[in-house]
Amino acid sequence: MLDHHNSDLDERIKLALDLTEDFINNHAFGVNDDTIAKLKEHYSDAELVELTVAIGLWDSVHKFNNVFDVHPPVEEGQFTVDPPDVPEGMAQHIIDPGNKYPGAD
Repeated sequence: MLDHHNSDLDERIKLALDLTEDFINNHAFGVNDDTIAKLKEHYSDAELVELTVAIGLWDSVHKFNNVFDVHPPVEEGQFTVDPPDVPEGMAQHIIDPGNKYPGAD
């Protein structure tokens, strides 16, 4: 979506997208007290933490994929739920990420 501000999305979603854009494009330096106050009108503290963690995780996944040139699985222009095309040694980690360090449980 190129301009979520002028879309029919509700204010809660627009604010989450604002946070996402600033987090990714500006390293969250634009997130100030006013931004947090607006977000808190629609999200609890726990929801804000969860939303921010999710944004950070997906941003990291995107960067990881760029490093290893991993492209999302797409068929006929639509994303699929199949694992992405990754080097053979990495495939099992994506299919079953679990704890790979014995004794660390």
